[in-house]
Amino acid sequence: MMRALAAAALAIAFLSAAVHARQSSEIEVTLEPSSARIGDHLQLTVRLILPPGQSPEFAPGTAGWGAVELVSLQPPRQSGTSAAGTAWVLEATVAPFALGDLAFSPTIAVVSGSEVRTVDPSPVTVAVLPTLLPDAPLELSPLPPPVVIAGAESPLLRPALAAAAAAAGLLLVALALTLIRRLSRRPAPVPGPPPPADPALPGLLAAESAIDTDPVAAYRALGSAVRAELARRFGIPATALTAAELRARLESAGADRWVARLAGGLLEECDAVVYAGYRPAPERRRADLAMAYELVGEP
Repeated sequence: MMRALAAAALAIAFLSAAVHARQSSEIEVTLEPSSARIGDHLQLTVRLILPPGQSPEFAPGTAGWGAVELVSLQPPRQSGTSAAGTAWVLEATVAPFALGDLAFSPTIAVVSGSEVRTVDPSPVTVAVLPTLLPDAPLELSPLPPPVVIAGAESPLLRPALAAAAAAAGLLLVALALTLIRRLSRRPAPVPGPPPPADPALPGLLAAESAIDTDPVAAYRALGSAVRAELARRFGIPATALTAAELRARLESAGADRWVARLAGGLLEECDAVVYAGYRPAPERRRADLAMAYELVGEP
């Protein structure tokens, strides 16, 4: 029994090696150019045929790559199908990093579903040439002595720059002095006439002086001042309108709705005091006076 198992294991190993050798021989590897120096980029192309459902990709870092490193690679692409399977093309850029004739085998990983197996193609050889000549000495040569370069900085450059900076400073000082002299000779501006006083202010001052002693005269002056200011500001005949009409005209003239309501309410209060015998309390009178100042625009 043991001999039979050993024979079966040897047969399986021999069959696997034969299949691996056959697959390796069916992989075509091309490297261009065939000679380079250390670090030069080479174009690696691999062509192989796989059964349907399997896809290849490079597996760098394995022992088969040797001293050749993968620089960049292109996605695997199919080049056709046949009875044997699907033809694949793998392209990559590689670079050698050792001298002499380097034989390397770009290991390929074959993916089939969740299973992955590796295939090593037949090795290819690249001749890596040395950088030095055959009779070149293996030591660093001394640097040549420094030499004078034509077109260097002139010895007069720095003095010329200093003189130019001094001249520019003097010119700025002269311009500043000239500007100061012209400004000092310019006559002082004559103040213009003072702006005309607000026409509504005297009426409000008169209303404020009589608000506690003569409410009728105070509210008459207060209503007249507010109407005059609204007429001036919004261009409407405020003196010829009732309080309700004035509120509607203010809203149509573009006045704020809150301002229109305040003005209408205040003028109704003035009409009630002047024509209907209404006498508001002192606190209400002061509040109406403050509202009138706010509508006119005075603090």
